Amino acid sequence: MNLRNKKVVVTGASSGIGFELVKKLLAEKCTVVAVVKNHEPVKLKSQRLHVLSCDVSKPEELDRLFVNALAIMGTIDIFVANAGFAYYEKLATPDWSHLSTIFQTNTLSVLYCAQKMNEIHEHMPYQFITTASGMAHLSLPGYALYSSTKAAIRGFADAYRYELERGQIFQVVYPIATRTAFFKQAGNSPVPHPSQSSKAVASSILNGIKKKKNSIYTSRLFILTLTVGRLLPIITRLYTYVEYMRFKNWLKKKGDI
Repeated sequence: MNLRNKKVVVTGASSGIGFELVKKLLAEKCTVVAVVKNHEPVKLKSQRLHVLSCDVSKPEELDRLFVNALAIMGTIDIFVANAGFAYYEKLATPDWSHLSTIFQTNTLSVLYCAQKMNEIHEHMPYQFITTASGMAHLSLPGYALYSSTKAAIRGFADAYRYELERGQIFQVVYPIATRTAFFKQAGNSPVPHPSQSSKAVASSILNGIKKKKNSIYTSRLFILTLTVGRLLPIITRLYTYVEYMRFKNWLKKKGDI
């Protein structure tokens, strides 16, 4: 699939995976609306690049994003819902606001944008891509909330695809731990093993967009791990236990246990 002159929106574009993907899309001669939060800078220069600020956790701001993106580009061929964040924590006191914050950004915004794209295009083709996580398949200790937000997207996608018209594609990306500021923002949490660079993830996403894959796995090792884990569940339990011990050590350093 040739991406030249495609009109693309990418959220979470100021750094990490989103930033690297924007660079690659511009190299493919796409017109890109890079979406950032709180007017964060996107350190790229191109006549094909447009930067918009949006808090994706708020539906009114997402509505405005679509209006502005359509005003700039005329249409949206591809929407990449990449914005998201994690908590690394031991859940304790029930806190509705805490729960809502991560689900609004990681899950509800994705579902809302997917439906907005469908509303805009009606019966016409388009591609919708969202960055989930390997934790949608394999939840890890300390990431209970984050894993649940991504598993919800996986479940939604599996069913929602049956509701789409021919040529309308819902793609889910399953990266493993990616070396960005993600883990620093999640309480300086330890990076799970193995990990990969944001450039590698962006390359996998670009390739998946071109090939119109429903599921985009960015690591062959992760695919192998899932396969072996289904055949030998003890492997998954051992890996999870190792991550649990790292979680306990992190809690001890914080003085939480």
